[in-house]
Amino acid sequence: MSKFEFYEKEESPIPKYEVKKEISDLTILFIIASIIYFLIAGSLALLMRLIQSNAFIFVNPDQTLGLFYASLTIHGQLMFFGFISMLTVGISYYLVSKFGKKPLFNINLAILSFCFLNSGVIFLIIAGTMFFGAGWYNLMPLTFHSGNDGWSISSAVIFLVGDVLIGIALVMFCINIIATVLSGKIAAGIQKTEQTKLDENNNSTEIHEDSINKEDKKRDESLTLQYLPPSVRWISVLGISSWFPKKYRTAIPAMSIVVVGIFVNAMVQFVGNFGLFIQLFTGFTYLLNPDFQPSWLFTKDAWWFFGHPIVYFTLFSFLGAAYYYIPRYARKIISYDKWAYRSWPFYFVFTMTVFTHHAFMDMPNPDWLKFIAQTSSLAIIFPSGLTIMTIMMYIFRSKISWNLTSLFMLSGIAGWAFGGYSGTQTGWWGQDVYLHNTLNIVGHIHLTILMGSVLFAMGLIYSIIPSIIKVAFNKTLGILHLLLTLIGGFGIAFLFTYLGFAGFIRREAIAPDEFAWSMPLMLFFAIIVGIGQIIFAYNLFNTLNKKYKFLSKHNTIFYVAIISTAIAGISHILIVSLFMGFESKPSIFLLLSGIIQIFWILPLVKRWGRIWYLFGGLGTIFLIYLFISVQFDMKFVLFFLVTGLAQIFWIVPYLKSNWSRKRLYIGIGISSILILSWLFTNPPEKIFGLDAPYDDISMSLEIMQVIFIASTIVLVIKEKDDSISHIFQKLRHRAR
Repeated sequence: MSKFEFYEKEESPIPKYEVKKEISDLTILFIIASIIYFLIAGSLALLMRLIQSNAFIFVNPDQTLGLFYASLTIHGQLMFFGFISMLTVGISYYLVSKFGKKPLFNINLAILSFCFLNSGVIFLIIAGTMFFGAGWYNLMPLTFHSGNDGWSISSAVIFLVGDVLIGIALVMFCINIIATVLSGKIAAGIQKTEQTKLDENNNSTEIHEDSINKEDKKRDESLTLQYLPPSVRWISVLGISSWFPKKYRTAIPAMSIVVVGIFVNAMVQFVGNFGLFIQLFTGFTYLLNPDFQPSWLFTKDAWWFFGHPIVYFTLFSFLGAAYYYIPRYARKIISYDKWAYRSWPFYFVFTMTVFTHHAFMDMPNPDWLKFIAQTSSLAIIFPSGLTIMTIMMYIFRSKISWNLTSLFMLSGIAGWAFGGYSGTQTGWWGQDVYLHNTLNIVGHIHLTILMGSVLFAMGLIYSIIPSIIKVAFNKTLGILHLLLTLIGGFGIAFLFTYLGFAGFIRREAIAPDEFAWSMPLMLFFAIIVGIGQIIFAYNLFNTLNKKYKFLSKHNTIFYVAIISTAIAGISHILIVSLFMGFESKPSIFLLLSGIIQIFWILPLVKRWGRIWYLFGGLGTIFLIYLFISVQFDMKFVLFFLVTGLAQIFWIVPYLKSNWSRKRLYIGIGISSILILSWLFTNPPEKIFGLDAPYDDISMSLEIMQVIFIASTIVLVIKEKDDSISHIFQKLRHRAR
């Protein structure tokens, strides 16, 4: 067997408890949604790198700056809420059921959390298309005072509504997890594997079951469902009992370390959510009453009361899983280890107070708050260091199985350790004075999240998905994904950190001349990371497709239609926000038509039938007619319609497998000619000497609408249902 064994060659370390299908399916939906948002957020990161490298700029420099800050804002929120929080919620639902050996408290609440979280993220994306750029932390009152013809109040409202929906989703998740763990019976009793043996002097010594059964055949099957009194349950699930003397420790049933990590995560975030709602309440109150004068410093502190726990929210569930997975892959099976549990009470306490180190630079804050900040910033080192040392001891002198899960998790330990070290530096007020507003902070967060939490999550995906669908990932693509992520991720994170030490101010769209050398490097590392995630997305969807067969030729037409109508609808709204404002009748028309086009995603996702596809296609034709009859020169329109239709036509050879390669080559040649003609005629300002209104946004809009029309025509022709014929049959029946 090769040194690089992979999990599909091994017996899964996950308990044999069969999670209900509705929970498994929901987990897969969370994972799919998160990866889609990850790719979108990553694209925004690349866009920022392109702008700072002067490789992508608008003719209007204000628009370029606006695009940078909108990308900065939505990138941060999408990464936190659309990607990694989405993964945390979905994977936590699965793991708490698997290791707690019980269903969720309320599956409907879990489904609602999925709906609310996705709805909130979609609102954020819409706000981004309207150039909202107040930063991912949504620092008030900047939210409501953009200046320099920046974002509108409407975009700020949409952004705030998105955060409200996200906050509600997180509360639902926390309640569901807490209620699942605290109600009814739950798997417990793993502390019984800690046994006592008398030595020659009749002194008790501790041994572990792994010394008796090195293969650990039972895994966590020794845990039985037990009803625990409330006081015992709290002491157990917070890891407090691990600090008791052995006599009492072994008498208190211990839950799985995975359940402990997820529960502590839910408790911390449940408390932290109050900060988000305080900030949002203040913001909406100010919008309704501009004379309202709140303490914006208190509002900022309230935000960070939420904003710092959300960083740990992306970590704790995965960290609890790492305590379980790593020793099992290291062949050093420790069924119960008190040191794995002893860090969690400290995580629980200090995670809720460490947010205060964001108050170092805010002089009006009281000294006692800054004292708490300094103490908590240093105190959080203890549980973090204890975790790293414990996991390293599992690996020390072990025969670890280097599979995809263990490789990603150990890489995540390294990234988290580096990020924690840099966070400790900025958590000390003496250095925070110099580093607080530099790219050093950006480097810290990329190390902690991208190279820490994200790698943990990816490792779990490589284990959980095959466990659910019984289909393995492509291991070569998995290794390639890991290598590219490590090279690009550590490259850009360390470069951010270095530039911060050198004095590069963060949140600046224009790089100072002395740091211009670093922009191509940052773009290079960002592209490397992006390629790695595209490979992962392909590997994931290809693996899922082997089970669910959703990437068939017929379904592809649905995806084309969904994506095209979504982009067209968003483009309508973008045109209004960028060029027209919201006061005129044309702007109202574009706004409403955009919303209608976005709505048409629903009939396509739900497969409502031909009549809906027909209405969507005809309605879009009407929208095109209204749009071009007012805004465009017909020669300009004909050019894009002809070129768009010519390219869309070449879908046919790919759908018809019996078409020859010559026809495919012809399609490639024609597309190349169209691209060259585009370049030579200097778009988007002019096409054959004609001024193009709204530049490339309106061009992409019209092309997307044509694609939507073409795809709906195909659906109307090929769809197997007979909804239209049924309608006519009913009409004839009534006529009789």
